[in-house]
Amino acid sequence: MPKRKLIVSVCLFALAIAACGGSSEPANETTPAAAAGDPNTPATSGAETTTTTSVAAEPPAPEHAPAEPAANVAPEPQQMAKYGVIVVHKVKSYDTWKPVFDSDAQGRKESGFTGHMLMRGAADPNLVAIWLPSTDIEKAKAYVASKDLKDKMKQAGVQGKPEIMFASVAGAQMDPKKQGLSGALLTAKVKDFDAFKTAFESAAQARTDAGIVGYGLSQDVADKTVTYVYLQSEDAAKLKTYVDAKETKQAWKDAGVVGPAKVTLVQESEMTMYP
Repeated sequence: MPKRKLIVSVCLFALAIAACGGSSEPANETTPAAAAGDPNTPATSGAETTTTTSVAAEPPAPEHAPAEPAANVAPEPQQMAKYGVIVVHKVKSYDTWKPVFDSDAQGRKESGFTGHMLMRGAADPNLVAIWLPSTDIEKAKAYVASKDLKDKMKQAGVQGKPEIMFASVAGAQMDPKKQGLSGALLTAKVKDFDAFKTAFESAAQARTDAGIVGYGLSQDVADKTVTYVYLQSEDAAKLKTYVDAKETKQAWKDAGVVGPAKVTLVQESEMTMYP
């Protein structure tokens, strides 16, 4: 499965990390929506060349000749996952944790996950954030609650209690050609999610001006007043400046965010789609 599709799916992390939408913020003011970047996914087309060759007439086919095999037909594009699980935890050693995580890919696939996106803490590379797009939120919950996963986390060197969030994807806009970006995962309480989403989607240009090149927007499955926003930038310094700015915090407040948003700065490490 191409990486492009995974990115569309994660795009909600925020994560990232799959529904495509814009973001919202006042025209001359950077609001929470300024965190998202404009769509930058140019359509691709392939030129086809037809060559005509003269051939001799063939004898008539037998009366009961077998039917010719059907031409290859491109599969229908995979639908974006409706849900996602965000996991944030610290590990003793990323190099020790990663092989254990990789060994459970089949288990995640059987539990309805369609892929994963790995991010490491910008300041602490042993802080790991994971976006797992899911087609079945109940299977996802069962997987996360399983003793098998807890045992694997212990084996992998996970420290402390992991932070686990179940999200419903509300929108995303990411460019699959841009990988290894800096990211910011923001968790915020909002007065009204729909009002926040409308504000978020109205400031595409403001987000672009702030150096944001992609975003994912999702809503907590259980608490509808909690939103998760994932922002992407090619410049880690610009991203940090944006999320720390007083103007940004005021814009979030104007959009209905209650209290300060929790911000986790990360560096994208790996994106993959399960076959």
